[in-house]
Amino acid sequence: MKAKVAVTTNRKGDKLTEHAGHVRFFKIYEIDEEEGVLSAKVIKVDKEHVLHNLLHSPNINLEEHEVLKSQILLTGGVGQGAIHKLYQLGVRAYLIEEKNPDEAIKQLIEGTLKALDPASFHHDHDHNHDHGHGHGHHHHH
Repeated sequence: MKAKVAVTTNRKGDKLTEHAGHVRFFKIYEIDEEEGVLSAKVIKVDKEHVLHNLLHSPNINLEEHEVLKSQILLTGGVGQGAIHKLYQLGVRAYLIEEKNPDEAIKQLIEGTLKALDPASFHHDHDHNHDHGHGHGHHHHH
């Protein structure tokens, strides 16, 4: 299986970022289950082409946009509506906690990447995000 994966990153492409709708930098990976990462490059999109604008644009041209030509989008934060629209466009968006894009891709290829269930995301606004200790999810208080 070959796949193209877009990851929302910072300018250098070495840190996964949140707010997928407004991010300007993506690291585009081409991966192959057998061979691992075939290529990786950081792209910058102009303001008109941030996902938020694209997804609200009536005459969206997928061919012009690397991210929408990807099969998978990995990000640290994205809205439910965007996930749904991306899904309709053939892009599966996954919310992940892994902050290193290369590591996330490696886990994706190995099948060990932990994605957060987007369905559980609308509860998040009631709680403070505690980024310091992201590993306490398993025992429910």
